[in-house]
Amino acid sequence: MNELLDDLLQRWEQAFNDIHLIDHYKNQVNTIKYADGSRYDISKFDRASFPSGGSMIDDSSGLEHAEKYKYGFDETGLPCYVCFGHVYNKVNWEGFYTYTDNEVKYLEFCLNTGVPSEFTRIVFQDGRKVLLQRLVVNGRGSGYPHLSPQERVDTLKNDESSFFITVISFKYEANRISRSSSIHITPGLGKYTTYDEYTYGESEVLDSIRTFFENGSSQLSYYRNEANLDSTTLINKLASAMADAIVEVLIHQNIQSPIAFLELYYHLGDNYRPLLSWQSAQDIEDKMQRGDIPFINDKYGGPKVDITSFEDLFALLEQMMQENDDMQLGSVMLRKACTILTESKLFGKIPVSEDFAAYAIDWSIEGHSDEELEEILLECGVKQDVITLWRQKGMFI
Repeated sequence: MNELLDDLLQRWEQAFNDIHLIDHYKNQVNTIKYADGSRYDISKFDRASFPSGGSMIDDSSGLEHAEKYKYGFDETGLPCYVCFGHVYNKVNWEGFYTYTDNEVKYLEFCLNTGVPSEFTRIVFQDGRKVLLQRLVVNGRGSGYPHLSPQERVDTLKNDESSFFITVISFKYEANRISRSSSIHITPGLGKYTTYDEYTYGESEVLDSIRTFFENGSSQLSYYRNEANLDSTTLINKLASAMADAIVEVLIHQNIQSPIAFLELYYHLGDNYRPLLSWQSAQDIEDKMQRGDIPFINDKYGGPKVDITSFEDLFALLEQMMQENDDMQLGSVMLRKACTILTESKLFGKIPVSEDFAAYAIDWSIEGHSDEELEEILLECGVKQDVITLWRQKGMFI
């Protein structure tokens, strides 16, 4: 696998010379459609279909105030060209797709820097997918605009936080994938390996994929939506299960004083398995006397929630977020779970204060203003009169 990793890095570096090909594929465009987010993830491509992964529209006028993705399709109906940009930052990207009998590829460039911001390649053998190589540059290649191309390459390759990389090798039994082996590089985690095991039902339809990690743990990474649950039903079922599991965790903690605030810390976009932390009324009073924001718990590293009993629902939600390009679904689910916990006061199983509240938040990007924090608290089941009382006490900034 390390050889395939080195091969990918070499192909990415060589791709700096391919930016001139953008015009070639732009000239092949026969029809144009628009989207409010990224579509046509080439890792989903197979010889039978290429799902868009979200809605597409013919008229872009309704996307004037959103990130607008413009997709061009060739005469066969396959996407061949894409462009998008950040209006405020004035950073733009263009990319193209290529198709041959043995390989499909997506290559994307940051036009401001000339950096290949994404290089994804799938290799086919006898019509079967046998290899996937994907490299995405952190920040999509918009950094270091002042450097020369070679300096940019050297800087990115020497920075361990530069790349999100995945290389997957697929193995087959009876003309279906039975197992895959992967090597990854992720900022903050470094290099690690995983492997997936595929399970099929009686109708030969893929039922599930389980991912195994180096430390021996595993998680369900795909589960077939056999019951055809829509997003609302799935979120409600998962929020209820999550609330039950959170209370079960708290029951086994040595909690000495009634809980006033229960925080579910998650990371928007990639981790919706919350870390729990809590504060008593005295903790909050002490913080206010010090001039600290009472809602931010400074005692992180609390217990995680065991999702084993409902990991099938959790896997479905992660799939739905990816398929719909809507990472907010995870936030909605966690805040519905908080509403259940807030309104039930932890089902009466653990002592809480009179104005107890549970809330789910990613402090790195949310809750930075009183207005935004208040909106989050309302979404978590806190009543407006309670928030008004907290404001009178000076608990907001």
